[in-house]
Order: sequence, then structure tokens, then C-alpha cells
Amino acid sequence: MRATVLITATLILLQAVGALKYVHDGSLVWLCQDEAPDKQFDIEMDWDEVLYMDFEQKKEIVRIPHFDGHGIRGGEAGISADIAVCKHNLGGWKKNSQGVIPEPNIQPDVAVYPKQPVQWGVMNTLICHAAGFFPPKLEMQWLRNNQKVTEGVNITEYYMEEDYSFQRFTYLSFVPRPGDEYTCRVQHRSLDQPAVYFWGPEVPEAQTGAGTVICALGISLGIISAIVGIILLLKERQRLHSQQRSL
Repeated sequence: MRATVLITATLILLQAVGALKYVHDGSLVWLCQDEAPDKQFDIEMDWDEVLYMDFEQKKEIVRIPHFDGHGIRGGEAGISADIAVCKHNLGGWKKNSQGVIPEPNIQPDVAVYPKQPVQWGVMNTLICHAAGFFPPKLEMQWLRNNQKVTEGVNITEYYMEEDYSFQRFTYLSFVPRPGDEYTCRVQHRSLDQPAVYFWGPEVPEAQTGAGTVICALGISLGIISAIVGIILLLKERQRLHSQQRSL
């Protein structure tokens, strides 16, 4: 029997300018569950992650540079104490429910796209975004031409959304080359088998370089050859016509 507990504290920031005006929506999110990750804590602002607690390094990791230098009151020890309470409550809930805990299994919506416009041979970042899923246990893996890729890969924590579902990102640094195909493989409890999402680099024709130049050069030479041929034909006709008149 698996279960997940979310504890959130929401702060809505308002600004008084004649009348109250909405500015920001901030949330503190504690997560504890039976399966990995069995705990997580982060602070979100307008549903973007500001920072999260890295329990292995025992420190806060800032996601948005503007918040560098900010920390969590009580630090890792305080957050771990809160998580311990969360797990205690989860155990009591499971015991009192006699093993019957309804929990939704919601499939993720997945999209794969590049961070920047694609250019051959120019470093870029490929993004795989899974959103709207529950519970927050989702594996993501990159493949290039059906081969697993581990170098240049980064994956985020779980971000809570407004409807209490979750989203997650994984990033792949890559150099686009003709013929390469990339796959983001996603595994979640709601899926019968891993789902795969393909992406292949497409470069605008204006960036195809030598091929475009060669094609244009070939067309130009063809036109020139045709013009030269017409001129020679006209001159030959004039020469034959002059010979006939002299006879």
C-alpha cells in the first residue's frame, strides 16, 4: 500500500495601491510518501520553484538567482523535523484507514522541445517537460539514436501545480547533427509501460549553407549556359543567312 501526503502553506502577497492588487502567490511545500523520493521540501513563487532542500548536502539549493543568499529558518534540521511529523501522520492515517487509501493515478502530459532555435553544430539544450501527473514519482531518461545518454543530463525536483498535481523537467545539452534522433522516455505508475517521445533536429533551409549555395550556383550556371547557347544559335543563323544571300 502506497500513499502520499502533501502539506502546503500559501502566502498571497497583496499591494495596496488605492485598492488591493495581487502581486505574488508563494507556497511552502512539504512532501512525504512511501516510495522514493520519500521526502521533499521546496518554496515556490507563482508556481515556479525558488529553492529546495537538498537533504544529502543538508543545504538549500536556489533555483532563481534573484534569491541567492536567502535561506530557510531552522535549516535542514528544522525541515527534517517537519518531515518526521509528516511521516508520523502518514503512518497513523494508513493505520486508521485499515489499508484502504484512495489515491489518484494521473498520467503526465509530456512535451519535448529545444531551448534555442536549432543550428547545425551549435550547442543547444533539449527540454523534456512532464506535467499534470500524480503521485510525484516519475522517471525520465534520454536516448540518442536508441542509445542511453547520461552525459550532459540534468533533472529537476518535483514542482507542485495549482491543482496539486506535479511537473518535472529534464534537460539534455547536445549538438544538433543531421540524422540524429532523440527520445525522452517517461515511466509513471499511471502508465502500463514507459512512454516514449521522439524529437529530431530540423534546421530552416536558410541555414543549410553549402547545399543552398551549390543549388543556387547550379541554377545560375544553367541559365548562363542557356543564354550563351541562344546567342551562338542566333549568330549561326545570321552567318548562314548571309551566305545564302551572297549566293
